[in-house]
Amino acid sequence: MAFIPEDKLLEIKDAARIEEVVGQYVQLSQRGKNLLGLCPFHPDSAPSFTVSPEKGIFHCFGCGAGGNVFSFLMQHQRLTFPEAVEELARRYGIPLTVRDLGPEGGRQAQKRKLMQAINREAAAFYQANLKAPKGEKGRAYVKKRGLTLEVVKDFHLGYALDEWDGLRRHLQNKGISLDAAQEVGLLMPRQQGGYYDRFRDRLIFPILDRQGRVIAFGGRIIGQGEPKYLNSPESPLYSKGRTLYGLPQAQEGLRQTGAALVVEGYLDLLALRVHGIANVVATLGTALTREQVRLLKNQVSRVVLVFDGDVAGARAMRRAFPLFASEGLAVRVLPLPPGLDPDTYAFEHGVELFQEPWDKAQPWFAFLVEELVKAHGLEVEGRVRIVEELRSYFLALSDPVEQGLWLKFTAERLGVAESTLRQSLSSPGPVAAKRLDPAGNLAVNPEERLIRWVLHQPHLIPLEELEEWAQEFEDRELKDLMQLIISSFREHGALDHSLLLARVEEEHLRQQICLLTLGEGEPCTELLAEHWRRACLRRRLRKAQARIKKELAQAAAQDGGEELLALQVQKLKIDQQLQDLKE
Repeated sequence: MAFIPEDKLLEIKDAARIEEVVGQYVQLSQRGKNLLGLCPFHPDSAPSFTVSPEKGIFHCFGCGAGGNVFSFLMQHQRLTFPEAVEELARRYGIPLTVRDLGPEGGRQAQKRKLMQAINREAAAFYQANLKAPKGEKGRAYVKKRGLTLEVVKDFHLGYALDEWDGLRRHLQNKGISLDAAQEVGLLMPRQQGGYYDRFRDRLIFPILDRQGRVIAFGGRIIGQGEPKYLNSPESPLYSKGRTLYGLPQAQEGLRQTGAALVVEGYLDLLALRVHGIANVVATLGTALTREQVRLLKNQVSRVVLVFDGDVAGARAMRRAFPLFASEGLAVRVLPLPPGLDPDTYAFEHGVELFQEPWDKAQPWFAFLVEELVKAHGLEVEGRVRIVEELRSYFLALSDPVEQGLWLKFTAERLGVAESTLRQSLSSPGPVAAKRLDPAGNLAVNPEERLIRWVLHQPHLIPLEELEEWAQEFEDRELKDLMQLIISSFREHGALDHSLLLARVEEEHLRQQICLLTLGEGEPCTELLAEHWRRACLRRRLRKAQARIKKELAQAAAQDGGEELLALQVQKLKIDQQLQDLKE
């Protein structure tokens, strides 16, 4: 990562304040000098994610994730370091050349830019088709589905003509690489060579990232044929399990309501938007993933699932429940009548059901129990089967109070003793191992302790003394880290924690720096520094003592004479020094 000039990293870091960037994805609250929130990288029911605006770093005391503003974006958006630097530079209007990113970073950045440009061009092409005379078929379908001009515009809808090479010819005429268009999923290779269009005779739904950039496409066939829906494959720009359709357009609605409606399809979402429901997002042809649940968790405090009123819709909701439970995000279910999806329901019955949906929705666990009762009945065999299927959902509940309430509810519904049900459903969960000292603090070795002091109060110990002590480190990684801290301090005249993290390539070392910086530990006092000096000296003396013992044994075996006497004198001096230190 060192190939990006440090002055450029400093410029970007100073502009992209970590609390501002992280705050776009995590709800943070003030806690003393730091900010606290729910970790976006692991199931977190109690805030364990700490951001230090003063030091420009973050750390999660639950899963150990840590870093600076660049590494946060890398982990959250699955970017490389150069991509994260480039993204922040773009957001904050800081000029960044390909040369700044180095050879490999520049190549990757150029590739992403090319793919983004191809997607922009394709989206404009499809939109122009929908407006052109030859797009009459697409416009007729839009009208048939009841979509308004405002919705068409806000969601950048387009039309892929019923042609095999309309987009291919357009891109070729523009001088755009067809190989790159194939890699991003817009073109398909022919067996005999060349390419043809992936999307043909389809209403096109551009899929945007949170910055409003086109990263993929979905297409709904207008005429006859299969599949009914066709989506872009995954690419360096697009991962369907980490994206929600309509999220950029729903931002204001989510903010105002604090709740999200989640539907299954493009047209389900657009039908609700036509009727003024603004806080709605859609999955992308797959079951909800943990990453999508975390996306929602960083936006809202409540989620209502509105899946199709059929067996497949109920199954999709059931698969999602453990994710919401383990992430501690409140979720309810709004079941639709059999055979109806949100699209048809909205046009046939209106959208009153989707207004204030939280109050009309069912708690997810109650919905799940009733679905299982319908499936298996309340005979003895059925109740045994229900309890067995409930076990994983029950264990996913992270709040013991909620777990107890649903245990009571289930026992009453199934007609079994609560104690018996608890015994059947409960099993001990894994307990995270923690290294604690006798006082209950995080246990660290003397070398980690010194690094902690330096990270907390860099001016505590003269750099010359630190350099001398660093040579005594036995842990090679910690020794290299201490030397990096010293080097960074010398170059900048102060310790910049965020810039230090940018110099460290090993993820576990970055996490350790954040833990030692933000974790509670001993206060940094001159007395503790003196303790380190004594510990360091004691270590040197013991090494010398061990060496002299070996030399004494060799000298005695060889009848060393004066050499033996000199070694004995040295040993006595070292023994006395160690005794003085002990006293």
